[in-house]
This record gives sequence, structure tokens and C-alpha cells, in this order.
Amino acid sequence: MVLTVTTLDSRRVRPASLALVTALLALAGCTDTGARAVGSGVHPAPVTATRATHVEPFTPEGGPAPGFTVVDHAAAKCSASGVNLSDPDARRCMTTEGYFLYDPCFVRHHPRPDVALCVQNPTKSQAVRIRIVEDTPGSADRRQPDRPWFLELADGRHCVPAPSPSEDDPPRRPTYTCGSDDHLYGLPDTTQPVWTITNRPGDADIPGPPQRVRIRTAWL
Repeated sequence: MVLTVTTLDSRRVRPASLALVTALLALAGCTDTGARAVGSGVHPAPVTATRATHVEPFTPEGGPAPGFTVVDHAAAKCSASGVNLSDPDARRCMTTEGYFLYDPCFVRHHPRPDVALCVQNPTKSQAVRIRIVEDTPGSADRRQPDRPWFLELADGRHCVPAPSPSEDDPPRRPTYTCGSDDHLYGLPDTTQPVWTITNRPGDADIPGPPQRVRIRTAWL
């Protein structure tokens, strides 16, 4: 099966195999915002407590919530998200035309569960509105309620789940990617007000020395 992937800003890549699509989606979710912040001399505010948040893309009436701008519309077949494993309403949606893949998307409940909004980068306002033509939710036993699907580090870097060769993340493989040769390992330590996670810059096969980094915001 051959797919084409697009990000919310409509950048496209050449057709890729399904094995490569997951990696491309992970990298597509990263932005250069953090890189600019780190190297620009701008010092973000200190982190005194990590903010854990959820995306609520719909109003009670079923419209886009304030702060979200719909930039595109499509019809799609949706299944359980491969990125957001904490939210039962999260989906991975493949459009019926063009075969564009969006993940995560969030299903609305009112007035009918036939619409989803796709928000790959929750720090931005852009969303794609999906008309769901087929929906296959995931089973409850696959959910990981404490696993963030998007991280903003204290220095402004944005990180998304890295592709895993299996359901269980091998301890020596990255769990998140923050850009080229910049990876996080394991899951956040949530025992303190400021969450931390291991960062090992460098190639995933030959990572650099580990260092603990602070997390400003975690989306669950």
C-alpha cells in the first residue's frame, strides 16, 4: 500500500511505504520554533511546574473551539491514533481523495460523531476538518493515559513520538524526536512539579551522552 503524507501547512512528500510514513509523521509534527528559540538569544520564562493539558477542539455545540482555525476540509476513514494513545477520541484519518494521513484527529460527540478536527501541532491554531465516512476506534487495553503525544521542552523545542519497531519501546531506542539527531528516551518523570525526560542528541543508533531536560508543557 502506498501513501502520501501531508502536514497541516500543506507541505507534501513523495509517496512512501507504510513503514516510512510513521517516521515522516513524527518528523512532520516537529517545528523549528524551538531551534530558533535556543539559538536566537531569547530566553524562555523559567519552568516552575509542568503544564499537563488536553486538546479540546470543539465547543459544546460541535463547532471548532475558539483559537482553532480550519485551514482545510476532507472526507476520511479513521482508526485509532498511532500518536495519541491517551485519548479515546483520538484518531488517525486517511482521506478518501489524495490519501493524505492526519494524526492525531479528535472526534466530536455533539450533535453526531461524524466529524473530527486534526491538530498535529497543538501550539498552533491550524486544524483540518474531517468528515468521517468510516470509524474504527481502538480497544481500551491499548491506551496509555500517562503517555504525552506532544512535548514542549523548557528551551522551546517541540517533540513528538518517535516510530517504534514494536508495541513496547526498546530501552535503547528513542521514544520522542525533537528534530534531526535530537531525541528523547523513556517517558517523562512526573514525580516532581517540573517533569523531566532524558535527552540524547545525536544519531539514534549512536546517541550522545544522556542529560535530563525539563518539560514546559505536555499534551495528553
